[in-house]
Amino acid sequence: MDRGYPIISVMPMFRKGLLALACLLGLVVSSAASNVRAEGAVVVVNEVPVFRLRSRAVDGTSPEARAQRIADILENTVDTSTVTIKRDRSNHILFLDEVRLVTITPSEAKLQLSTTAALAVQWASRLQSAFALPALKLSAVSITTYPGDNKVIKLQGSWAHLAEVQVDNSQVATATRIPGGIKVQTVGVGDATVSVAYPDGLQTIEVSVRPWAVNLPQNLVATVTGYPASAETVKGAIESALRTQLVAQPQTKVDFELGSPSLLSEGMARTIPVKISASAPNAFDRAGSVNVLVRNLGLVSRKDAELWYSNDPENVKQAGPLFSAPVVSNVPIRLLYHHINASTAPLYIRVQVVNDSDESAQIALMPGDCPPDKNPVRAGLKAALQYFRAWTSSSGEVVTIPAHSTIPISLRRLAVGETTSGLCGLRLVSGPKSVLLRTDAWPPFPLEANWQPALVSSTPWRIVGSHPINDFDRAPYQASLHIYPNPYRVEGVQYSVGGRYGFVRIGQKPIARQDRTSQLDGNFGVIYNIDANVENKTAEATEIEVVFESSAGYSGGIFFVDGQVVETPLMQPKAETRIARFRVEPGSVKKFAIVTVPLSGSSYPATITIRPMQPLSAGIAGNR
Repeated sequence: MDRGYPIISVMPMFRKGLLALACLLGLVVSSAASNVRAEGAVVVVNEVPVFRLRSRAVDGTSPEARAQRIADILENTVDTSTVTIKRDRSNHILFLDEVRLVTITPSEAKLQLSTTAALAVQWASRLQSAFALPALKLSAVSITTYPGDNKVIKLQGSWAHLAEVQVDNSQVATATRIPGGIKVQTVGVGDATVSVAYPDGLQTIEVSVRPWAVNLPQNLVATVTGYPASAETVKGAIESALRTQLVAQPQTKVDFELGSPSLLSEGMARTIPVKISASAPNAFDRAGSVNVLVRNLGLVSRKDAELWYSNDPENVKQAGPLFSAPVVSNVPIRLLYHHINASTAPLYIRVQVVNDSDESAQIALMPGDCPPDKNPVRAGLKAALQYFRAWTSSSGEVVTIPAHSTIPISLRRLAVGETTSGLCGLRLVSGPKSVLLRTDAWPPFPLEANWQPALVSSTPWRIVGSHPINDFDRAPYQASLHIYPNPYRVEGVQYSVGGRYGFVRIGQKPIARQDRTSQLDGNFGVIYNIDANVENKTAEATEIEVVFESSAGYSGGIFFVDGQVVETPLMQPKAETRIARFRVEPGSVKKFAIVTVPLSGSSYPATITIRPMQPLSAGIAGNR
């Protein structure tokens, strides 16, 4: 049988290529396996819209009536029926065998934004494709999506209108028949199979529902304290909330930009929106906003009751416990740790708070920690600087430790010869009567991927949060003896212009240990409050300076003078550096306070001197 389309031989040359294409669309149709109907002005064959009529016939027949007539013709086709395209003056006509199927007039083509020839080829091709369909064809045989999504799977073919659906896991997805297809609605995470049954067989659609990396939006809470809480503390608490409270899939990577939050006064609260983006294995990426409510508890400021001194031994030669003591409810403590890896292999030094009670604990943390350093003096200086900046306003983060859980205060991997150093504040503000603080040296052990960033952070709890207590956290320990009550010294210094310089010695008079059997040589970690009184009885204004001298050896210093934190450079023995300067008017008295702390790794005693400005002063740090 000749299945080519008979094309009239007389035609414009520019249409030969288009109608030659029609010759390739030879079509033998079969009525026995076809489903044809009219839907308004659309002719649907095997669930495929083939013709969409827009114009009336020459005799005035409506598009809807024309569509129904075409459907009736197609329903009566036989196995050997053939579609041909013929030209009749300005029209093109589709024939089914010898029966006129549809006439395409210029007005119809114009309404279709086409030409009669092009529209004829298009409609013939659609009809061929529709009749060539198998009994049932699915537009997709698998779906990967997220909970709460709706997907429509188109069904085409001669049996599509009779297809029935069933789902094997309604906890993951549901499926319902809709005109022209199936609506699959996802419910929960997991896998399901949608079965599509029809008279000649069965086909399936595999549905895989994967979670979002993170559900958005979310509301988080960050708690701080301080008078006020510094911008740095607020920013750190928000970061901690985002990394430890955000409900997300395992191994989720979260990126965010915090900008520069402002300080927060005591008793105040502020909601800060943060834009985040999150990705995780086997999950959909998600970007959006998280609202973080930051609250300043405004805890009543209390002086540190004790100094805990984790420095015995300073040179750690093997793994083992280094310090431990109970943090008692509402007894603020100041913790100093300073250890050098003196072994022959790398070591982990971990400082942690362990809550082995049946209730959650809240602790206020004032951090001060530095990266491992080959220079013990620099390590002590950098750790104390972080702490001192927060200490000036009692600014700290309030962290929750669930029952039978622990958080890291510091976690550092030390190469041989490296030092870890820290000076921080802790206060148990709610929960059990006490929690345990312990410092331990451990040989290197495998760390989960999310712990790697904690090794390079001065606030590791903000990275990993809390985790359940394990056997390492319960390792045997012995309560430390190195606890020093009332870790403060109050000193005074007088200077009268033209008279003897004013001197204060730092670290010279040691404070006593709790058991009164020993003292803290150098007073490392002890806060010095120095009241300075400068009198100028002369008739001229005088510039005076406050100078720090590394009297006993290689040192550095941190000072709070006239409302500013001053950091000295690293200083060789007997070197001097200026930490402040003042102008004292004639006949006046200048009073000011100096606060400092002997630093781990530095040499003490050291000296503070008040004297007239000297142009050849060795140092310039803090020069104002």
